[in-house]
Amino acid sequence: MKDLWSIKGLSKATDWRNMKFIHSEKRTCLPAGSLVSGSLSDFSCSGLSSSAGSSAAMGHAKRDSFIRDIFSTAAPVIDPLTTVFSLGLCHMWRRSLVSGSDLREGDSVLDACTGTGELALLLAEKVGQNGRVTGIDFCEEMLAIARRKVGPKFANVSLVAANAKDLDFADDTFDAATVSFGMRNIPDTAAALKEIRRVLKPGGSFVCLELTQPLKAWFAPLYKWYVFKVIPFVGKIFAKSAAPYSYLPVSIETYYKPEQFMRLMVQCGYSDVSVHALSLGIATIYRGKKR
Repeated sequence: MKDLWSIKGLSKATDWRNMKFIHSEKRTCLPAGSLVSGSLSDFSCSGLSSSAGSSAAMGHAKRDSFIRDIFSTAAPVIDPLTTVFSLGLCHMWRRSLVSGSDLREGDSVLDACTGTGELALLLAEKVGQNGRVTGIDFCEEMLAIARRKVGPKFANVSLVAANAKDLDFADDTFDAATVSFGMRNIPDTAAALKEIRRVLKPGGSFVCLELTQPLKAWFAPLYKWYVFKVIPFVGKIFAKSAAPYSYLPVSIETYYKPEQFMRLMVQCGYSDVSVHALSLGIATIYRGKKR
């Protein structure tokens, strides 16, 4: 099990289904099953029971380090491979996030888990020169690529190395916050949701685009073959490592289902929570507001 934490230590014999432990603690704060209306006060968003003790913080730190290594490895090829593996749909999904947001000219936006800055640039165009986009990510290799894209052209974009669970911004700073393909890579999702909410202005919007499992049963076998067989095989060739694109399908499979993530958003203080499935459900946009 120790080798799972080291990119260099990963071997062909690694059972990637063991990676489920990355998100297993999150599942404890939500029940499986359909979303139901009513009080959500029975659910805890702590992500871990109180009996976990001080080992919880160490566990999250270790997981953070693992995820950072994953993206450090994938950074040089992540943009072209994301386009190829999604058949170009990733660009349409990001545009759907922006077009369906409440963003206006002059707004200030936090783009958490900004990665290589693809969404940040779209947001910058949406809010205009009088607006501001702050992209944060904890992987310097990804931010280096984002900085090259931003250059002098996007003067309204700033990029900061930061962890979404511990933001160095004052309360009520941003008009909106976005995340694309990043929430499932945060070991303590609830902590990130609460921290993002903290820096939103009252009434500010949160919009999250995430990869999810298909809604149609007939599509599931083809989807699983593609994400568990084809993507890891091709990804290993170009990333020169099995880790990033073997982790990808497992991270999708073990993460919250849409109805569970909606519950979590509400429990963490968001109102007007909605969900919109894209492309047979393989991507989903979540929206909510700070109460």
